[in-house]
Amino acid sequence: MYDLVTIGDLTIDNFLRIHDAEVALKHHPDRQQLVIDYGSKIPVDAFFRFPAGNAPNNAVGASRLGLKTAIYGMVGKDSDGWWIKNELEKEQVAGQFIRTDLKKPTNQSTVLIFQKERSIFVWHQTRQYSLPPLPNTQWLYLTSMGPLGPQLDSIHRQILGFVKSHDLKLAFNPGTYQLQMGRSALRPFTERCEVMFLNKEETQELTGKNTSDIKVLLRALLELGPKVAVVTDGPNGSFAYDGTTYYACGIYDIPAVERTGAGDSYSSGFIAATHYGLPIKEAMRWGTFNAAYVLGQVGGILGLVKKHEMLLLTQEHPELKVKEI
Repeated sequence: MYDLVTIGDLTIDNFLRIHDAEVALKHHPDRQQLVIDYGSKIPVDAFFRFPAGNAPNNAVGASRLGLKTAIYGMVGKDSDGWWIKNELEKEQVAGQFIRTDLKKPTNQSTVLIFQKERSIFVWHQTRQYSLPPLPNTQWLYLTSMGPLGPQLDSIHRQILGFVKSHDLKLAFNPGTYQLQMGRSALRPFTERCEVMFLNKEETQELTGKNTSDIKVLLRALLELGPKVAVVTDGPNGSFAYDGTTYYACGIYDIPAVERTGAGDSYSSGFIAATHYGLPIKEAMRWGTFNAAYVLGQVGGILGLVKKHEMLLLTQEHPELKVKEI
């Protein structure tokens, strides 16, 4: 029996930190652009390489917080695919359910970091997903897969069949392509959710509510079926609603390096706390601490907090409070 099985795409993130660029407003006065000289050789200050994707980030986060964790996704039949599995197993994330795509290589992304922000070049393959026999688990975390097409519809049906046939708690953090499927297509999952995680902009997109009123957004998200709706909003913190009470949690403000993986780390902290029987208020604090320390490092894995560190943080920082709104 596992505590958590995560499902989602697997990739490698290659981070390049640069300083030889500028941020400018060009063409669109409300949009910042990263500007580099065409044809130039750009010096790189630092290089980092990590297994990446919403599912791996969440799986490692949960494992560090003490959950027995496994993951399903696909990699290529190449050294990069082997490397991902090996790195995840070092983090005590069971990799025997990862499947190998014999025709296409492992996904890759290159992330340019400049002045605490990042621009991402994404190279992802279309996969012919096939869900392997998964173990019994107390939690299933479903997140980003794609792109749109029959292969995504097929794996969703397979996952839904697994959810229906097992007594488990479903957590859902839909990715870009899943959000594009729309509310009706996702309802079979949202109606079975124990908790659903989205950021504010994603909530607006999925619910069709063009408002900044967080209570309206939380109500609209809860109407899709989850028992608990969680909406993150960057520097404004996070919010939750269980059908009875609205909750708000500020940020734990430590120096940020860049923001890759903040949402994944929040969800892993929230799920771990809930798994241990802690209330929503404490789950939001776990998520907030986890996200803060990820923001303080490059990538979505380096800063993830271990269980004993989390327990110390929650004890030593009572000033991080969750209020009812």
